[in-house]
Amino acid sequence: MKGDLKTTGLKFVPVTVCFFYFRYAVPYHTGFKEQIQMFMFSSSYLLSYFSKPAVFAFSGGDFLTQFLYFKTLGAAVVTLLLFTEWRLIYLILKRFSVQSNYRYALSLLPVMVEWICFPSISFSVALSVSFIIILSAFLFYTGTNGKNAVVTGLVLIPVLYVMAGASVFLFLVLVIFYDIHHGRKRFACWTVMSALAFTIPFIFRHFYLLSLEQAYRYPFLETKQGLSLVVLALAVFLFICKPLKTAHRKSAVIYFVSVLTGIAALVMTADRKLENLLGIVIEAGNRNWDKVLVIAGKAGLKNPIAAYYTNLALSEKNQLGERLMEFYQPFSGGLLLPGTPAPGSTTLTLFSGNDAYYHIGDMDMAQHAAMLGMMSMPRQRSARLTKRLAEINMATGDMPASMKYIRMLESTLFHRMDADGLKHKTHQTFKKDTMRSADDYKLSLELLTESNPDNLSALNYLLCFYLLNKDIPAFHKAYTSYCKGKIAPVPKVYAEALMIYFASTKASAKELSVYGIPPRIVRSCDEYTRLYQASNGMRTPGLNSFSSTYWYYYHFAVSSN
Repeated sequence: MKGDLKTTGLKFVPVTVCFFYFRYAVPYHTGFKEQIQMFMFSSSYLLSYFSKPAVFAFSGGDFLTQFLYFKTLGAAVVTLLLFTEWRLIYLILKRFSVQSNYRYALSLLPVMVEWICFPSISFSVALSVSFIIILSAFLFYTGTNGKNAVVTGLVLIPVLYVMAGASVFLFLVLVIFYDIHHGRKRFACWTVMSALAFTIPFIFRHFYLLSLEQAYRYPFLETKQGLSLVVLALAVFLFICKPLKTAHRKSAVIYFVSVLTGIAALVMTADRKLENLLGIVIEAGNRNWDKVLVIAGKAGLKNPIAAYYTNLALSEKNQLGERLMEFYQPFSGGLLLPGTPAPGSTTLTLFSGNDAYYHIGDMDMAQHAAMLGMMSMPRQRSARLTKRLAEINMATGDMPASMKYIRMLESTLFHRMDADGLKHKTHQTFKKDTMRSADDYKLSLELLTESNPDNLSALNYLLCFYLLNKDIPAFHKAYTSYCKGKIAPVPKVYAEALMIYFASTKASAKELSVYGIPPRIVRSCDEYTRLYQASNGMRTPGLNSFSSTYWYYYHFAVSSN
């Protein structure tokens, strides 16, 4: 009795660790999967899954992915998927007469490999569902006997390709290993099943609009995505291979592989930088601006996307002119992301590009960036980008287009509340337009500000664009035109930049007072100037105490280009 309780307790150790890992270690890794897909309860949408193989895998996977919208529920869903695989593999190993003292550990190995891969952005929940479908189908196959088993295997091959995609090859391998293990030499059956498995993807590749390579790998388009299937096949092979029939050898191999897998798990899933970056992206999408700033402050990421959302959060809280220099700034690249695909652009860059444009009121570029982001998604579906397109069309007054996206959101499980809120949303837009390049950020910001000086978001972005490019005369001109006498006290970063301009023009104390420069900024500038001159323009410990000032940025920030 005590032994049974001990065994049961050991079973729940990895389950508990798994839940806490996905809930607290990588919640944003899994949560981002929900952001880049969308599941709708509509007949036309469900029928669209039949355009590619792995119909049940993707429809079931996308259905479950929507629950990753919540951190705790998402961790529970992932844990349930991995536990289901673990249990099915355990039952399969039992069919192969694997001893019970090895069965739990060995069945955990493929699950651990999938655990390692799961946080990857490219790893879809559909891959886990595909694996579960194949494991379940094999258990069903082992329940048949004699001629029925042969017929069942032949029927299941094409069905499983449609349902689960390339995972059908794991089913084929398991069937052959199972027959060998039970001393059955069904060479003709194996040949027919193998020919069927390899022929179906070749025949249907044109129907599914897949290349030859994609037809044989779909949905596992990356090598590491199918590692759990390979590991399971090797684990079964280990126990039907006669040279490894000795218990000691089996035990040594199992524990050796377990140690290697554990080390790989620690190394490959400990990407805290990416977790923090995805946290910033997700919290920004949820408009949790305080949380964005907390993560950015703690993580200290030197990343353009992190800087981009940090600046967006500061702007939303009307703190951009006050706290700009508290965070990493890759020059003006931290204000707006490229509106067109550029060298080095990633899926995350294209996904995020629309947010700042929408925020400052450039709806043309916001829509362009949102559509570009949608096309860059793995399957061109994203609940977050659909919501953004609804917002953009609502802001521009295109109600038919907006309602199209709103109806799509209303067909989802957790985003219909967003659709209700969108119906009354308004936003600032251009009051005049002109021909411009998609990546001419300066002209875009100048047009937005000129056409609507009350657009404070665009105005702050324009002022910071000048500052981050160290164009002090342009900053002074814009600040004088739009802000002089209207803002008191002057935000810290703006005041520091004005002091540079006044120093270069040898302005009088009276002119400083007209702009409302706080006395503390004047005193701080005098101290910084004294230290800078004493250091002959070199960084010193004394100057490092001014690292969060614009003066420090102006003198020492150097572009990596």
